[in-house]
Amino acid sequence: MLLLRLFLGGLLLAYVYGVKSVVGAAAVAQPQPLEPFFRGLVGGAAFGLTAALVSHPFDTIKCRMQTHARPDRGAGPLARVRSFYRGVGPATLASICFRTVPFVGYEATTSLLRERHVLDGTPLAVAFLGGVAGGAMRGLLETPAELVKTRLQVGTSWRAAPLLRGLYSTCLRNGCAIGLYWVLFEATKPAREAFLPPVAGSFAAGGGCSVLAWAAIYPLDTAKSCIQAGNSTQAGVAQQLARIYRISGIRGWYAGLGPGLLRAFLANGGGMVMYDLVQAKLRE
Repeated sequence: MLLLRLFLGGLLLAYVYGVKSVVGAAAVAQPQPLEPFFRGLVGGAAFGLTAALVSHPFDTIKCRMQTHARPDRGAGPLARVRSFYRGVGPATLASICFRTVPFVGYEATTSLLRERHVLDGTPLAVAFLGGVAGGAMRGLLETPAELVKTRLQVGTSWRAAPLLRGLYSTCLRNGCAIGLYWVLFEATKPAREAFLPPVAGSFAAGGGCSVLAWAAIYPLDTAKSCIQAGNSTQAGVAQQLARIYRISGIRGWYAGLGPGLLRAFLANGGGMVMYDLVQAKLRE
C-alpha cells in the first residue's frame, strides 16, 4: 500500500505541475522556463536512451551470472556476441519510458517540498524522498518489461509467466537505489563543482554515485532477477536471499557484481551527461 500511495502521489504531483505549466504559459506572453514535470520528462527520456544504448550487454552478463543461466552453450562466436543483445528492444523502450518516470517524480516531489518549506534544513532527506517516490513509480510500471527482459536474457519463455511477477522486489530495488543515488548526488555536488568541469562532473556524478548506490542494494537486485527468472517458487525477497545464501553463501548475493557495476557506471554516467545538458537547455 505504501508503494501504491507513493506512485499515486507522484502522479498527482506530476499532474499539478503539468497544469501549472500550461496555465502559466497561457497567462504570460514571454517564454518561461519549463516546469519540473516537463523538465523531468524530457531530461529523463534523454537519460534513458543513452543508458540503454551503452549498458545492455553488461546487463545481460550480470543477469546470467545472477541466475546461473547458460543459454548459448555450444553456439559459435558470432552467435554468442549477438546473444548479449537479447532483449535489447524491450530494454531500450523500457529505459526511455521508465527512466523518465523517476525524474518526473523526483523533480515534482522535491519542488513541492521546497515550495512548502518541508525539511528545509535537510536537503539530503528531500533528495531521498524524491528518489524513493520516483523509484517506486518506476517499479510499478517497469515490472512487466523487466520480467520479459530477464526471461529473454536467460533463454526461457516469458509467455507463461505472470507479467507482474517480481512487482514488490522491483519497486523495493528501485526505491532504495534511486533514493540513495540522489542522496549521494546532492552530497557530492560541492566537491564536483569545485574540482571538475561540467561534463566531467556530470559523468562522475552519474557513474560514481550509481556505483555506490547499486553496490549498497545489489542483493535486492539479485533477488529480483531470480524471482523473475523463475529459479524457484519462492516469490519473496527475504526468502530468495535466504535460498541463495543456503546454496552459495554471501557470494551468491553479489553474483555478477563486476558487470553490474560497470554497466551502472557507464549507463548512468553517460545518461547524466545527457540529462544535465538537456536540463541546462530547458532552463534557458
